[in-house]
Amino acid sequence: MKTIILLILSIFLSFMEISAQNETIDIKNKWFFGAEIGRNQINSFELDDAKNSLQAGLLAEYYFTKKWSLYVKLKYFKTGVSFYHHRSGSSSGGFGLNLFPSSTYYGTFKGQVISVPIQVKWEFNIVKKLKGNLKTGYTFNSEIKNEYLNYSSNLNPKDYKKQYGGLVVGLGFSYFLSSNFAIFLDFETYSGTTKGNDGGLFSSNKPTFNSLTNIGVKYNFKK
Repeated sequence: MKTIILLILSIFLSFMEISAQNETIDIKNKWFFGAEIGRNQINSFELDDAKNSLQAGLLAEYYFTKKWSLYVKLKYFKTGVSFYHHRSGSSSGGFGLNLFPSSTYYGTFKGQVISVPIQVKWEFNIVKKLKGNLKTGYTFNSEIKNEYLNYSSNLNPKDYKKQYGGLVVGLGFSYFLSSNFAIFLDFETYSGTTKGNDGGLFSSNKPTFNSLTNIGVKYNFKK
């Protein structure tokens, strides 16, 4: 996976060196359509599960100013949660009352989702045709595969959602070879829904959380 990303990144830098034209980049009021591929890292695996996989997506972007755009994607990636928590019990001392009995909460969720993030993006110039960006928005997720493995009896996987929303935040870089064509490198995080908790009086939930690295191209077809 690292070799593929480094190879595509080297192609990205080569394009930057080859493209030496001084064309003025005009992207306001333009639609761009594109595709991306890259690495998916599942940050919500606490146990020894495979955290990295391939992910991909399609995108549409509309620039309503030179620096601001509305960004919509259709993404596919794997997600998951794994955890194991044991809470020791406590008693009332000499009275022999077991006020807080010991308990153990554990489980492993493995899933695949189709995600539709809608984001607002702010883009800024770095040098010549190279631009940086920050973006944030909301994503709608639908599980196309879900496996609930080895859950403790005090947790019920039937309680967990298959369709849910979440926050998506990202930053990235775009290099415009022309006013109608760009290549880009993006980093994004996707938060999801709860797939368990660690129990106790002050229990904390165990939501899905993914980090995505994207390399892609986008093109404006109307010249």
